[in-house]
Amino acid sequence: MDPQTRKNLRCSIADAILATPWTIISVPAGFIISALLNLHYGIRPGMFGLIVSLPAWANASQILLMPFIARFFNARDMTLSMSWLNLGLWIMLTGALPFFPEDNRVAAGQIFLIFFILSSSSAAFMGLGWLAWMRQIVPGEIRGEFFGRRNRYIAFVTLGFLFVSMGLLEWYPDNVSTYQILLGIGMAGRFGALLAQHLIMDEKSNNEPLVQGKWWSQLRVTLVHPGFLAFILFNAWVNFWMNVTGPFSTVFVYEHLGLSPGQFAIFNILATITGAFAMPLWGKFIDRHGCVPAIGLGLLLWQCQNLMWAVLTPENTWLLYPMWLWGGSVAAGFVLGSFNLLLKIIPPGAKTTAISLNLAATSIAAGSAPIIVGLLLDMGDDRGWSQVMMYRVGFVTAPVAILLSLIFLKRIREPAADSRYSTVWGAMRMVRQSMQSFGLATLGNITLIRHRRKNEPSDDNDHDDSDGPLSDNDDSDK
Repeated sequence: MDPQTRKNLRCSIADAILATPWTIISVPAGFIISALLNLHYGIRPGMFGLIVSLPAWANASQILLMPFIARFFNARDMTLSMSWLNLGLWIMLTGALPFFPEDNRVAAGQIFLIFFILSSSSAAFMGLGWLAWMRQIVPGEIRGEFFGRRNRYIAFVTLGFLFVSMGLLEWYPDNVSTYQILLGIGMAGRFGALLAQHLIMDEKSNNEPLVQGKWWSQLRVTLVHPGFLAFILFNAWVNFWMNVTGPFSTVFVYEHLGLSPGQFAIFNILATITGAFAMPLWGKFIDRHGCVPAIGLGLLLWQCQNLMWAVLTPENTWLLYPMWLWGGSVAAGFVLGSFNLLLKIIPPGAKTTAISLNLAATSIAAGSAPIIVGLLLDMGDDRGWSQVMMYRVGFVTAPVAILLSLIFLKRIREPAADSRYSTVWGAMRMVRQSMQSFGLATLGNITLIRHRRKNEPSDDNDHDDSDGPLSDNDDSDK
């Protein structure tokens, strides 16, 4: 390995470590921003649902906009330009928070809506550029090992930032200065991460276009592939119902169970720890039994437990501790199995657009759910319905609907492992952002490695048959 490549890899790890607090803060459905919007500014459920859906709509827009935007950028330039734009937006938000109208939740909601439209759009295209850029600079033969080590660092920093968040939110609750400090930590780290990115230099990333002309022909190939479309349908259904309750579970905990954001951070820590420990076990399960059984078992164990949300009251909130411990460990099976199955089932010769189509479909499904739920909560509130009862109906309906998806999962025929897809680093960004809303931060940064047999040939060049930024892997929420 040449010295410049080694320097690039070190800078990429520094980038990941420094940017981790920002990745936790920047998701509007996460527990920090959710507390800011709901507890401090009292934004109505309808507006909150619209705001938390914006990252999904931004992700969905890429399948139409990327072929045009890519004409003006290479991967490195797109990543850096969108990253600085996004950082500037967050710095402005951090500085302006004390001046937002705390006694006018309609005006505050409109300000946050405009902000998250801009930040979500820049983050989506930043992510696509970053994906293509990392694929250019990280040698194919070491991707699995490198991103596995990189994500271990991310897991440690995630835990550290969650502990800091827990302390600040518990000691200084509902204080705008507390949120400014947390945002300031995230922005300072993100600034350092971007400086590290500027040190990454590679001749290929400066000259290779972001997309190379096969986009629409690949889309036609993908649309006539029945196995892959069945998987997309399953994935979209699950993501819709996950986002019916996921973004609003923090609101329920804060407003109806009486817990603080600091206490909610403890649940995130517990799920992060158990998810990290369970991941290797699920990897062995997949090696032995396959992806579909792992998805089915993970969903069954996870959603049966989620039915307990319907019986939670301020008197039995202690149940949340074992629920998050269990949820972090079993949700890992669903996430790990889904990522691997996607890369197994991709139509040959169209993996670029196949992954993009999957992202668009799941994003549309995930983005529509919180809008619908938010409007229903607003309507119920105006008519005097019990919000607690409406939450309980949702907490029963969503897990049951997700479990019904197992019927369709059985129809997906899992192909044998394809040696071209030896490493994956997060091909389904919307699933990962959904995990953030559930407090499963570790599952948002995972590396999936298919173990080769001793006599299986290496795949150093990845046998790349695609031409775009989504061709292989995706760790773009970093």
